[in-house]
This record gives sequence, C-alpha cells and structure tokens, in this order.
Amino acid sequence: MEATKITPKEFIDYECQHSRAAKNEWVYSINPEFSKYRINSSEFLAKEVYPTYRVDESGEKLTTVYEDKKAIPITFTKLSARKELVSSLLSDGYESNNDTVVAYHCTKCCVWVIKDGIHRLITWSVNGENRIITVYQVSSCDWSRACVDMPNYCKCSNK
Repeated sequence: MEATKITPKEFIDYECQHSRAAKNEWVYSINPEFSKYRINSSEFLAKEVYPTYRVDESGEKLTTVYEDKKAIPITFTKLSARKELVSSLLSDGYESNNDTVVAYHCTKCCVWVIKDGIHRLITWSVNGENRIITVYQVSSCDWSRACVDMPNYCKCSNK
C-alpha cells in the first residue's frame, strides 16, 4: 500500500460530499496530514479500525450517541462477528459502486475511525468479501482537542 499525499481541499471536498458523521472534526487535530491510498478491505480491517457506532453498556445494542461515555468501542472485526448487532446495518442485496471510505487516524495509538463507508465495510466483512478500497485519510498524532468521535476511540486523547 502506497499512500499519496493529498491537499486538505481534496479531503474536504470528498468528506463534505459523502460523510454525515461529524464532518471536519479533523480541524481540532494538531498538524493533520491528508492522504489517499488503495488497500484490500480485509488487510485494512485487520488493524484497529472502528465504526462511529459503539455498543451500549450492556454490549447488546448499537449506539451512535457520541456523548454516551459508557458506550464501548467495537472494532469492525468484532462487530462483523456479532450478526445480531449488525443486522440493522445490512441490506439484503446491498451493492455499492462506491469503494471509498473516509478514515480519521491517530498515528500515536494506531486507531482508525471510519466517518464514511461504515455500512459498506460491515456488509463486505459479514459477507466475507475482500474488496480493494480507496481510503481518504486524515492522520494526526494529537487528537486531544477533538470533541466528537475521536475522544471515544483514540486511546491517547481520552480525557
């Protein structure tokens, strides 16, 4: 996998058109770097990659409420193994021509949070499909000023 540096404008343009999850949270990161790369989805999801969904305190329901401090992060790998949790995210016969995801990445604790492409990645993972995906990524080693999604996942910015 070879990443290509992109401009903040290229990242913003893609994120604004496709993401609904706390757009522009990256403005709170320190020295963000923007890149784009292609990678096998299974190779990507083998890392510590999280959807913006978490499980509630009981571990039995998904939540997207970022203010819920008792909710527990769950990686795509673990989530896709819990079909009872992801059934609401899956659509029968789902097919997307979009192979692109938006990822926020902490280079210090090596976590990725997917801001766009969650349903595609879950569907492909549950179905055992390994696709080549394009990742639009913003990376930083300091997300401590972020206030929406990143504090729920980034281990080094937990307050």
